[in-house]
Amino acid sequence: MIAIRHFFGKTGDGVWSVDEDGVIQFWNQAAVDLLGYTPEEATDQHCWELLAGLSPQGAPYCAPQCPVRQAIKHDRPVGSVDIQLRHRNGNYILANMSTIPLASDLDDVDESILVHLLRSREKNRRGYQPFRIYLLGPLVVIGQNGKPIKGSLWNRVKTRALMAYLTMQKGTAVPREQILEMLWPDLDYKAAMHNLNTTVYNLRRSLEPDLDKVSQSRHLLYQNGCYRLADADAYWLDVEAFETGIREAKQEADVETAVKKYKAALSLYRGDYLYDLTDMHVWVRDQQFRLQEIYLTALSELAELYEQLNRPDKAIGVYQQILSIDCCQEESCRKLMTLFMELDKRAEAIQVCQRLTQCLANELDILMSDKTRTLYEQIKSA
Repeated sequence: MIAIRHFFGKTGDGVWSVDEDGVIQFWNQAAVDLLGYTPEEATDQHCWELLAGLSPQGAPYCAPQCPVRQAIKHDRPVGSVDIQLRHRNGNYILANMSTIPLASDLDDVDESILVHLLRSREKNRRGYQPFRIYLLGPLVVIGQNGKPIKGSLWNRVKTRALMAYLTMQKGTAVPREQILEMLWPDLDYKAAMHNLNTTVYNLRRSLEPDLDKVSQSRHLLYQNGCYRLADADAYWLDVEAFETGIREAKQEADVETAVKKYKAALSLYRGDYLYDLTDMHVWVRDQQFRLQEIYLTALSELAELYEQLNRPDKAIGVYQQILSIDCCQEESCRKLMTLFMELDKRAEAIQVCQRLTQCLANELDILMSDKTRTLYEQIKSA
């Protein structure tokens, strides 16, 4: 134990050792960082019970006589393996593990004492770049090679829908039955399962076209009846960047800087959330409405900043952009009418109100508010 602590106590790899019964004897700080368990929680526990290791495809791996011990027993080389291990929070992480049978001296190896070294597979890969996933507008995924995912399999709606749905879960494992209900609610179980298996194949092949076997996928994992995206917390996601950017812009005291932050965040909004999937999947719509509301509110706030900076031309452009998305926004109409009047453009102001009247009638079957009507009458009589 002293030798293990001396050699592996401060290494950047997660390290733990187990005795001949598979009981954890040593657990370093890097293992704490990777898996969440403190040394007090990990030591004296059977490794297969604590970590419940699975293959990347979800098959049981850790056991009293695991593949590592079997290889050593039969005098076979012990190579590194990719393995899913259960984090303290209940989720699984995908990592690469290598094993050293502990040598008590230079000529003797005690095959019953094993030292495991663990490293996060994705985050320690040379040249690793996380996927960049764009959900605002049509779904776009930029692969680790910096190129967008393409191809006939990716172009299938259900392939993209599965990717979008798993992305929305942010790495949380999703029961197979839940996916069936989301993507094939009208099919019987057998038909839906067939479609799911086909779609999983298509998505794995799209994300990793060079795989020899799609079951060896390192990105779309299956475990205990659930699917999840590996290392989803490392993916760059436009929705998160968009919402973070808007929050930062709201909190910015300097008007000029706030304008720049709003413009940067708003540029991420390429269109309504997953609009290419809306017609087929109702689970998209709630998120779509929420994000569109954030977008329209941020545009309105940007227009108000332009007004503070005495940039009516810029403010007018933003208000017109709002009305091109939602022509029934009365407050934006009133502000646009007021700006046109300040620029001595009475005809344009009247046209704004006339379009609003038509839009409210066609879209909502209502009349304009008294506040808008009063402003309209003032403009007409000016």
